[in-house]
Amino acid sequence: MVRGIDVSAYQGKPDWAKVKQSGIEFAILRIANSKGLDTSFEHNYAGCEANNIAKGVYRYSYAKTTETAAKEAQEVVKILDDRKLEMGVWLDLEWSGMRTLGKNVITAIAKSFIQVIRDAGYSCGIYCNLDWHENVLDTETLNVPFWVARYASADDGTMKEDMRPNVGESGWQYSSKGHVSGISGNVDLDVWYDVLPQGSDDYKEDRELDQEAVRSLQEALNADGITDADEKALVIDGIKGQDTTAAIKKVLLLSGAFDTHTARFGVGSTGQTVKWLQMRLNTVIGPQIVELLKTEYGLEADGKFGNDTRLAVGLFQEIRGLKLDYKVGVNTITELLYKE
Repeated sequence: MVRGIDVSAYQGKPDWAKVKQSGIEFAILRIANSKGLDTSFEHNYAGCEANNIAKGVYRYSYAKTTETAAKEAQEVVKILDDRKLEMGVWLDLEWSGMRTLGKNVITAIAKSFIQVIRDAGYSCGIYCNLDWHENVLDTETLNVPFWVARYASADDGTMKEDMRPNVGESGWQYSSKGHVSGISGNVDLDVWYDVLPQGSDDYKEDRELDQEAVRSLQEALNADGITDADEKALVIDGIKGQDTTAAIKKVLLLSGAFDTHTARFGVGSTGQTVKWLQMRLNTVIGPQIVELLKTEYGLEADGKFGNDTRLAVGLFQEIRGLKLDYKVGVNTITELLYKE
């Protein structure tokens, strides 16, 4: 369990050095609202970065349609501009004006927001209170982490473990009346369970990028003509920087099976990036692939996204807790770049 807070312009401009000294390990920052950029966001992001506090962002949603939700997410992506987030993006669902839309519509709105965020290369979860989690959202189909709010009736800023939601949440917002050094007035207090925030030392040790994997991916992308945002070939340096990230975002590898995203049958991806995928899967989960496919050496690295590759991708997604869609886009590729 690790301690954190979430903040917005209502907390003014915190002294993040003092916040860090008080024992806070992560902060989830409001990035925008219906009026645009949160006026404290840039200060808060820079303060967390300077003081090694793991960062996430949240966006309070006023969407009543999937189109509006997508626009809200696009605004978040634009503001972030490829900046790193150790704790991802969180969709804040609590607006009473949305609740009357019904479970199916609200869940579709959430999925629309989540997809845009994931397509941009960020993880995405949902913030809500316990009532919304239990009665408003179709949590079974969302396949995202939840950050759940539940306070004691006499909220005094202390954590009362018997109030913990226990609904499989990743995080618990247990008070809106906390006090933390470096912040004037009340602040929301949170704790995180199960997985350490990605900014912690333990997480960094476990999540080191494999530079050789990045380098070989850069070579494969260049061979397939997949360029950076300026349509330039990638520098082969083994660093997953802005240019390599932009190229990865252009990739969608899939088999000839029906593609629900485009509502048509795909012809199946081929090329050096597919070959890189096959070789990387063999490296990362080779024994499991051998068991799955009943082969001696795992996947054949032939550069053709056939059914065996599709099954291996699904296995990898299940093992790493990714969305099980058998397609290889930015999230699956990024996960493959980490060392075991």
